[in-house]
Amino acid sequence: MRNKNFALITTLFLVLAVAVTACGPAATQAPVATEAPAATQAPAATEAPVATQAPVATEAPAATQAPAATEASVATQAPAGETRGVLKYNAGLDYGGNENLDPTDPDRFYPLIALLFDHLTEPTGTTFSPSPSLAESWESNDKGDVWTFHLRDDAYFHDGKQLTSADVAYSVDHWKNGEESVLASTFGGVQKVETPDDFTVVFTLDNPNFDFPMLTMDYRARILPKDGLPDILTTGNGTGPFKLEKLDVLGVTKVVANDDYWGGPPGLAGIEIYTIADVQANLQALQSGQIDFGQVTLAESELFKGDDNYVVTQIPSGNWSGFVMRTDIEPFNNKALRQAFLKVADRQDMMDLVLGGAGTLSCDTAVMPGDPYQLTDCPDGAQDIEAAMAKLAEAGYADGFEIDLYTSDLVAEWNQMAEIFQQAAAKAGIKVNIVTAPAAGFYSDTWMVKPFVMTNWNERSAPQALNEIYRGGGSWNESYWNVPEFDALLDKAAAEPSVDARRQDYLDAQQMLHEEGGTIIPFFVNIIRVQKSCVQNIPEMGVFYMVWTGITKSPDCK
Repeated sequence: MRNKNFALITTLFLVLAVAVTACGPAATQAPVATEAPAATQAPAATEAPVATQAPVATEAPAATQAPAATEASVATQAPAGETRGVLKYNAGLDYGGNENLDPTDPDRFYPLIALLFDHLTEPTGTTFSPSPSLAESWESNDKGDVWTFHLRDDAYFHDGKQLTSADVAYSVDHWKNGEESVLASTFGGVQKVETPDDFTVVFTLDNPNFDFPMLTMDYRARILPKDGLPDILTTGNGTGPFKLEKLDVLGVTKVVANDDYWGGPPGLAGIEIYTIADVQANLQALQSGQIDFGQVTLAESELFKGDDNYVVTQIPSGNWSGFVMRTDIEPFNNKALRQAFLKVADRQDMMDLVLGGAGTLSCDTAVMPGDPYQLTDCPDGAQDIEAAMAKLAEAGYADGFEIDLYTSDLVAEWNQMAEIFQQAAAKAGIKVNIVTAPAAGFYSDTWMVKPFVMTNWNERSAPQALNEIYRGGGSWNESYWNVPEFDALLDKAAAEPSVDARRQDYLDAQQMLHEEGGTIIPFFVNIIRVQKSCVQNIPEMGVFYMVWTGITKSPDCK
């Protein structure tokens, strides 16, 4: 209760701050990230179906011919500065105020990073097919272990320095070897990076990977200037569509338009990122008009329907919330116990009660719906209390079992999901004690620390999800799943030139997780977004992969 009261007080303070700063120049102002990503992270919705377009290695050359993000062309039509508005949204406080501008850091301030820095490749529109960003084209050798990327020659950092291959080489080294880099496992297979000229980068991999261009569009794989660290932690010097004006992770962070952006000037004069950790405070900020858009629950969306000042949209996505069991320590290093918990969950009931049916059932796989590699056939995924009790006895707990489940107000659906699971588990003789941890710092102090916790992820393709969340030794392997046979399947899939054979390897890996893994994933959620009607062109996708340049807002939009 103390945390909620603090959040409400903080919100009122920010409202007063907005009233004061409103007198300043609009250009100095101006999204949510969620996105996830706090768990933010609200998911990218439209990207779910898009994943159906997810490219196989052989499609990389095709993508290389694709024009740079089409959304950029919208921004090039944007009128001059004073005719553009400033967008305001909430980023949450996932890492307790430790947020910073290193894209690979566990405490990265992603909502801001997405505005300041670019990828080599990015999803095509609302699909997960790689398309050009800082790299205009790419191709591999026949074996798939050498990839050549060709950079655009019209990209410049905010300090005026032209992007070159040396910047890419520096960035990749940081992805691999940066202290606490969350991309270390993703790009650990990059053996060598060569720069034959200023606009060509050659990656030599330890093993073939026909999905490599999908990895370079990872939302944290941002290109930094050579030798840019640690200066970029305060300057935010990137090639992105916005420039840093003020960094305040506990208050209001401001960016202004980079009108020299290679993709064309943004449609906004600037963006203001508010830090509001509590979901109830986020709802109040939307209702009061303090922020321009945000993600809400299905029930909360009813508060805005019928009001011409707001637009409510629902977008299918690959974002999900679930339950994580640490498989490396007691009690969940006991496979039979994990299997009992997997059998307890009533996925359909949970989706109906929590989302009102606004989602897609999962086979306990983090691979987004629509991805051609996703496991969708799991007839044994229904709740089975008798089977759960049998597994509980096999695990050595025939007389029952008790465990603490850690949740938080950080994500709207977590508490209800925890209560529904608690009730279902009781039928099998499992007593679940729900412990509510503070929202601020949840990902630093509770997640990947306690044995049984709630989790939330934004959508990812199969290569990203399976390697990042489950490969042994990965920095974000939240269940500490470490099974050599599983890792071998991922390696085999990446090296497989045949799409069908690659798909089977990924399906086999997901089946292993479904049968004995440490993550219960009941469903993928639809994104329900509320935005002011005077804000236009917000892409129907989650903020993690959103293209911000085409968004517009009238300067007199209140």
